[in-house]
Amino acid sequence: MKTKFSGILTLLLAFVVQLTFAQEKTISGSVSDESGLPLPGVNVIVAGTNDGTQTDFDGKYSISANTGDVLTYSYIGYKSVNKTVGTENNISFSLELDVAAIDEVVITALGIKRKPSELAYATTVVKQDALTQAAPVNVVTGLVGKASV
Repeated sequence: MKTKFSGILTLLLAFVVQLTFAQEKTISGSVSDESGLPLPGVNVIVAGTNDGTQTDFDGKYSISANTGDVLTYSYIGYKSVNKTVGTENNISFSLELDVAAIDEVVITALGIKRKPSELAYATTVVKQDALTQAAPVNVVTGLVGKASV
């Protein structure tokens, strides 16, 4: 009798553990801008945890999350978006440009975004209009010659 009870208890515990792990699933998808171009480097974070990832060069990502978790998507210059994990395993969408956030950019040697008043050294301010006049290929080539103006 004791062996039968132990066997049933073990089977019941294994079933409960399986149900607990079955709630976590892998969410994948892609993030693009309003014109449909992929956005590499978008931060994807499970809200309230330290779990997160970034999109690859093609704007694709993959992250483990539970049903009901909230995924926060953020990217510099774009409005952050929160999506709730439901029954689907694929979440793909476009981020909307946040024009107010691209007013001024301070680039440090480590790529850390800082306010000019927080830095202990001189900075040069490059306005958004100066970057978009020549339509540069990337940020680095866009800043060449503009910082000395």
